[in-house]
Amino acid sequence: MPLALPFQRLSSHAPSALRATALAVALVLDGGLALTPPARAETPAAAAASPAWGHELVQRAPDPAVRFGRLPNGLRYALQHNETPKDGVAMRMRIGAGSLQERDGEQGLAHFLEHMAFRGSAKVADGEVVHMLQRLGLSFGADTNAFTDFDQTVYHFNFPKADAAALDTGLMLFREIGEHLKLDAELIEQEKGVVLSEERTRDVPGMRAFIAEQALTLAGTRVARRLPIGRIDTVQAATAEKLRRYYQANYRPDNATLIVVGNIDVDAVEKQIRERFADWKPAGKRDALDLGAPKPTAAAAEFIADGAPDKLSLTWPTPPDMRPPTLAVGRDVLVQQLAAGVLNLRLADRALKPGSPFLGAFGMRLPRLYNVTGQAQLNVMAPPEKWAEALDAATTELRQLQAQGVQPADLARLLPLIRSSMQAMVAQAPTRQSAAIADMLVMNAHYGGVYQSAEQGLAEGEPMLASVKPEELTAVLRRDFGGQPLVFRSAKAGAAGVPALSAQLAQSLAKPLQAQAAPTAVTWPYADFGTPSAIVGKTTDAELGSTTLAFANGTRLVIKPTAQEKDKVIVQVLLGQGMAGLKPEQVSATWTLNMFPLGGTGKLSLGEVAQWQQASGVLAGLNLQLDSRRILLVGDTRPADLKPQLQLLAAFVRDPGFRPEMGEKLAGVAPMMANQFETLPGIVYGRELSKVMNNGEPRLGGVPTAAELLAAKADDAAAILRPAFAGAADVVVIGDVSEEAAIAAVQATFGAGPALPRLPAVPLKATPPADGGAPNVALHKGRADQALLGWHWPMPDQWADVALSNTGRVAATLLQTRLVDIVREKLGMTYSPRASGGGSLDVAGQGRFSAELETPPAKFDAFREVLQAQLKALAAEPVSADELQRAKQPMVEQSRKAPEHNGHWGYWLQRILIEPRMKAMMQGETTNLEAVTAEQVQAFFRDRIAGRQPIEVVARAADAGGQAGTSAK
Repeated sequence: MPLALPFQRLSSHAPSALRATALAVALVLDGGLALTPPARAETPAAAAASPAWGHELVQRAPDPAVRFGRLPNGLRYALQHNETPKDGVAMRMRIGAGSLQERDGEQGLAHFLEHMAFRGSAKVADGEVVHMLQRLGLSFGADTNAFTDFDQTVYHFNFPKADAAALDTGLMLFREIGEHLKLDAELIEQEKGVVLSEERTRDVPGMRAFIAEQALTLAGTRVARRLPIGRIDTVQAATAEKLRRYYQANYRPDNATLIVVGNIDVDAVEKQIRERFADWKPAGKRDALDLGAPKPTAAAAEFIADGAPDKLSLTWPTPPDMRPPTLAVGRDVLVQQLAAGVLNLRLADRALKPGSPFLGAFGMRLPRLYNVTGQAQLNVMAPPEKWAEALDAATTELRQLQAQGVQPADLARLLPLIRSSMQAMVAQAPTRQSAAIADMLVMNAHYGGVYQSAEQGLAEGEPMLASVKPEELTAVLRRDFGGQPLVFRSAKAGAAGVPALSAQLAQSLAKPLQAQAAPTAVTWPYADFGTPSAIVGKTTDAELGSTTLAFANGTRLVIKPTAQEKDKVIVQVLLGQGMAGLKPEQVSATWTLNMFPLGGTGKLSLGEVAQWQQASGVLAGLNLQLDSRRILLVGDTRPADLKPQLQLLAAFVRDPGFRPEMGEKLAGVAPMMANQFETLPGIVYGRELSKVMNNGEPRLGGVPTAAELLAAKADDAAAILRPAFAGAADVVVIGDVSEEAAIAAVQATFGAGPALPRLPAVPLKATPPADGGAPNVALHKGRADQALLGWHWPMPDQWADVALSNTGRVAATLLQTRLVDIVREKLGMTYSPRASGGGSLDVAGQGRFSAELETPPAKFDAFREVLQAQLKALAAEPVSADELQRAKQPMVEQSRKAPEHNGHWGYWLQRILIEPRMKAMMQGETTNLEAVTAEQVQAFFRDRIAGRQPIEVVARAADAGGQAGTSAK
C-alpha cells in the first residue's frame, strides 16, 4: 500500500506563472523522477485528538449538502448524496494515527498494520478482502487501496454501484479493520517481504535527499525520526504482539472518521453506521505524545549523491498556528498565501527571463506542519554548477520585494485568477465526482478546518480578497521570510560544503540591491488570425452526440457537448503525423517537446503570456503531447474562456517563438534528467523493454539514454514541430459548451486565414521480435538489491484479432491476481507483481502480454518457477466462474462508466476522426469484455503463452555482481 508523500502537482487552473515556472522542473521533480515532496500547507485547526468537527469548534456553517455526525463513542462520519457518476459510492475510513504514534522500536509498524488490514479479520479470510471487492467491480489499486502518513492512515473503496451489496461490504470491512484484525503470526512473516519491497523501491536518491532535509529543518521533533516506511530492522522484527499494541492504542472509535459519498440514501446509511459501529469500544490506551519542537543543530546541510535532485531550499521556522478555524484566522492564512503568491510571480518572471541561473523557484508559507512548527520556504532548482548564482538571484528577488513592498500591480496580476478559480469551483460544483468529494472530506477531517460548499467559499472569500491591502502582504513577507534561514542543498555532484553554503547565503543576503524597473502591462496581440473561412461541410453523429465541421482553409472541428462535467471544456488541437512522421534520428529528441511552451510565441515570451493570463483571469491550459499519429496541443478551460483558450493555442501554433530561453532550460534540465534516470530501476527497465519489444524501431517510443538527453537542443524541437504546425489542424472541443460557441471560437482562430495543406497519414507498423533468447539485461545505478524482471510475448494488434486482444486483457488481469496471491501474499517476494495484455489500437502489428515484478536478483529464479507453474496450470484447465468474474468485473465496470467522463470522449473522438472504425471499437468495448469466456482464456494461455519461450527483460544494479540468471525454457 502506498505511503502518503504529498507531491506538489500544478493543475491546469493553477496560476499560469506557477505552471510556467514549474514546467522545466516538472520533468525532474514532478514526473516521478525524484521523490522530494514539499511539506503540506495545513489549515489551522484544533488538536487532532478532538472528536469535534471543525465547524463545531467555531460555529461556522458547513456545507449543507453534507451530513456531519458523531456517535457517542466518538466516531465521526460525513455523508453526502451525489450523482456524479450516476451510480456508485466512494467510501473512506480515516484513522487519526500514523507513524508519529509509533513508539521507539515500532518505526514502520503503522504502515505494516495497514498492510495487515487486508490479511484477514474475524469475518474475512486472508486474501478475501480483495476478492470480494473484485466481484463487486473494484480494481485493486485504483478502487481498493490505503495509505499511511505521518499522522493518519486512510482506507478507501470506490464502488461502481451504490447498491446494498456495496454499502454492506464497505461498512463491514471498515468495522473489521477498525477492531477485528487477526494479525496472524504466519501471515505477518509473509507480509514482511512485501513491506520491505516498498521500502526498497522507494529508497531512491530523491527520497534520501528529502530525509536529509527533514533532519535539518525538523531536528528535535518526532517527525524527523518517524518516516512512515520505518526502519528495516523494525519491520523484520515485527510480531503480532507489537502490531497489536499499536493497533489497540490507535484504532479506536474516537480516532476514526467514516466518509460515504455517492448515490445513497443518507438516512439509511446513517442508520447503518449507528447500528454497526455504536458498540465499538477502545481496546487500549492512547499514548500521550511529545512531538517536540524544532531545535536545529546546524544552520546548513548538504546531500550529494548520484541521482539526487539539484535544488536549494531556505527555511524560516515559525511557531505552529494552532488556532481554531475562525473566519479571522482564515483571512490571516489567506494573506500569508497571497504574500507567497506575489513572491512566486516575481520568481517566475525571473526564471523565464533569458540568462536566469535557476530553472524554477517557488516560495510557500505553511502555517502548521504536523503540529510541531510553521515554515516559510524558498525552494530553488538550478544546475549544480550554478547553485551560488541561483541562490543569489532568488534571494535578490525576495529582498527586492521586501524592500519595495507589494504593489497594487502585483495584486492586479494575482487576484483575477484566484477569483476566476473560485467562480469556476461554484459553476463546477453540481457535477463534482463522488471520489473527489470523499477525498476532500478526508482532508478536512485531517486538517480540522471548516468544510464548506464552493458557494460558501466564494461568499466568504470575496470580501476577504476585496479587503486585502498590499502593505499586509509586505508585512508578512518581511516577518516570515526575514532573519537567518536554514539552508539545504542537494545535488548529484560537486559538494560545496556547509561552510560555503553558509558563507554564500550571508553574502547573498547582504548584497546591495539595485534599482528595479517597474513591469509593463502586456497587451494580448493574438485576436486576429485572418479572415474566417467558410464552413464547407457539416455532419452529425446522433450515436456519438457529436458534430463534425469542415472549414474552407482545411481545418476540421469536432464538437461534443456534454452536461456531465459542468463548466469544464477540453480543447484538443491535432497536427502533423506524430511519431510516424519523424526521421529515426529525430526520435531521441522528442522529450524536448515538453519544453515547447517555454519558447513563447513570436510576439510574447512565456512570461508575458503568463502576465496576460494573470491580469485577465483567463483559465486556460497549454500542454503538448506526442502520439504515434499526431501531435496534440491540449487545453483545459471553462465555457467563459473558450475563445481565449483557442487564441492561446493558435498563437503557439501559428506564431511559435522557440526563444533562446527554451534552449537555456533544455541545457539545464537535460543533465538533471540524465543523471536521475540512471539511478531509477523502473526507467532503466522501461528503456530496455521498449528497445527489445519494438525490435529496434525508435518511432515506437522509448526512454532516451543519458547521451541522447545531453545531445538534444531546442533546434531539434523546432525541426519536429514546424512542419506539423504548417499543416491543417483538427480541433476537438468536448464539454459544457454550445455548438455555436465552439464554432465561433474555432472559426476565428484555426478556421481563419489561408488554406493549409493536410499532411498525409504515414503508416507505422511494428515488427514483433522473435520469442525467447538470452535475457536482455540493463544496468542501473541504484541500490544493489533493486531489480526488475519481466517475461514478455508479442501479440497481434487490436484490429488483427479483437477477440484475442480482449482475451489477453482479461487473461492478464487474472494472472496478476494469482501472482498477487502467490508471490506477494504467500511468498512475500514483492509489493507489486504486474501483468498486462492486449493489442494496440494505433500501431499495426503491436501487442504484448507481460508479467513483471520488482524483487532482488536472488529471488528471480523463484519468480520464474512460480510464473512458469501458473502459466502451465492456466493452460491445462479453464478457470472457475468466480475467478473469471473477479478478473472481468472491474474492467467491465470501468468501461461501462467511462462515457460519464469527458476524458473518455477526448481519448476516442480524436481517434475516430483519424480512423472512423474506432467508433465501433469504442462502442463495443464493454460487450467485448463481457464476452470473454473461461475457455477462451484457457486457449489463450495454451496456444499463445505457455508453449512459447518468453522474451526476458531484466534491470539490476551495475555493481550487484553476478548474472541475472537464465530464463526458463
